[in-house]
Amino acid sequence: MGRIGILLAVALPLAAADLVVKASVPSEPWTYHERSFIWLSLTFCLFGGMIAVTRVPSRLVAPAAGILAGGLLGNALSAASNDMSVPNPIVVNVGEGVIALNLADIWALTGIFLLVLALGYWLIVNRDRLPPPAEVRATRGRAFRRLLTDPPESNPESH
Repeated sequence: MGRIGILLAVALPLAAADLVVKASVPSEPWTYHERSFIWLSLTFCLFGGMIAVTRVPSRLVAPAAGILAGGLLGNALSAASNDMSVPNPIVVNVGEGVIALNLADIWALTGIFLLVLALGYWLIVNRDRLPPPAEVRATRGRAFRRLLTDPPESNPESH
């Protein structure tokens, strides 16, 4: 299975679980978050960004991006099918305040954390492949293309 397939295999069940919880657990009217069409557009752009980040040849990046993509999809599909309003059936009392959230929020936050770790790890492991700053400036970023090609088989974290 390719890295985009891994992303989708992780994202789609997580988004589905979020939508099932939102449909089956009632939410108080005050827990709904209104969204705009600009937010929806940006969310789908971020989803596309998650697909693009799977070009990084790492076993860890695609599942982490899938978790984030699951959160993005869950909230985007919920808003699109609910008059641009997202229900938040999970209510947590924190001190004297209250936090209302949903599974998609949890997936998104977890995905951001794991994706930063996975990309950071991959960059550290492959730091010898990073182009020097002068080369990046001289080629206007084209020097980074070699990072996205599959590295030698000797590196077990490469794929």
